[in-house]
Amino acid sequence: MKKLSIIKAITILFVLILIFYGWFGGYWLSSEQHQQATQSQIEPELNVSKSGSKHLLSDMSNNTPLQAALPVQKDADNANKGKMDYDSDWCIAVTDLNQQDIDYYHRELEDRNLSRGHISPLLPDGYGSDRSQYLVPYMASTYDALWQQIENDNEYAMIAALSRHDVEIESQRNIAQRLVVKGHTGTALSHLILIELSNAEMIYKKTGQINTDIEEHIYKALAYTAFGIKRFDLGAAFTYITTVSSTDFPPELKPLYSLGKDNKINDYINELEERIDKARTIGNVIIAPPDEGPKAAKHDFETSLAYLSRAYGYELQALKDVLPDTTGAMLEASECVQRQMEFFGDLERKARSRAK
Repeated sequence: MKKLSIIKAITILFVLILIFYGWFGGYWLSSEQHQQATQSQIEPELNVSKSGSKHLLSDMSNNTPLQAALPVQKDADNANKGKMDYDSDWCIAVTDLNQQDIDYYHRELEDRNLSRGHISPLLPDGYGSDRSQYLVPYMASTYDALWQQIENDNEYAMIAALSRHDVEIESQRNIAQRLVVKGHTGTALSHLILIELSNAEMIYKKTGQINTDIEEHIYKALAYTAFGIKRFDLGAAFTYITTVSSTDFPPELKPLYSLGKDNKINDYINELEERIDKARTIGNVIIAPPDEGPKAAKHDFETSLAYLSRAYGYELQALKDVLPDTTGAMLEASECVQRQMEFFGDLERKARSRAK
């Protein structure tokens, strides 16, 4: 009974974190300004490339009578005035890009979020992102049917298993590790972090002191966090930061206090990466290097970092201080991140003034 309650507690926390991360992991910029900018757009099919969609619009314009096309062209020219090309060094999509490129950015980001496993189940009241629909059949299926899909290598079934109360914690751990091997840095990494931090917390509540078992769980949680950061994905970092900064989490277990000067995090990161690389070699799993991801990945990383810097500045700095220098350096606020922080601040101030 106690074991079941632990599973439920981890699952509920896990789902809430994933839902909240969905607000800023590529689509959290759902400000009124952005909604107005996209409201009247007709979204092209997902299999139409950026360049292809531009040619399609051009061909349509060429077949339109000149008198009707001129006002449309004038409006388009005004809308594109001062906008940057998608392949250039832009920063904030909603201000720097034209609407067509904003739509392309969102499609590219959505594809990446799916491939990285950033999917959470629907909450009981039906709330969730569009991606949640991929999990609906597996959240509702029988236990045996779910496992049949998992054995058939169905990744959506695996992700759903991480949020089901009837799947044992150890099975969830194995499934999450399997997903990471397959290239997932979203839901799977977040779940592994929650398991490690929950174990550390439970041991501490029993013993009242920090021991080697607790340190190992914290190191593993940090290694998973660093693994995501190094692959330009801050979902795991968000899960880690929001968990250790909660009022329920013992402050004594925060890394700066518990790990001391003898920081072994680099060893744990290397061990994790070696284990994953070995599993990929055995399973013939080929994953593209982190720096070969889509352009949307870089900008989503900067957007997420800007959010974390504003909302969890102290906790983010504490995480940077305990991570290896090369990984921690990725959390430094670039010029673009600083610009986004100012942009979000302006949006918040406008929202507050409208609410008065």
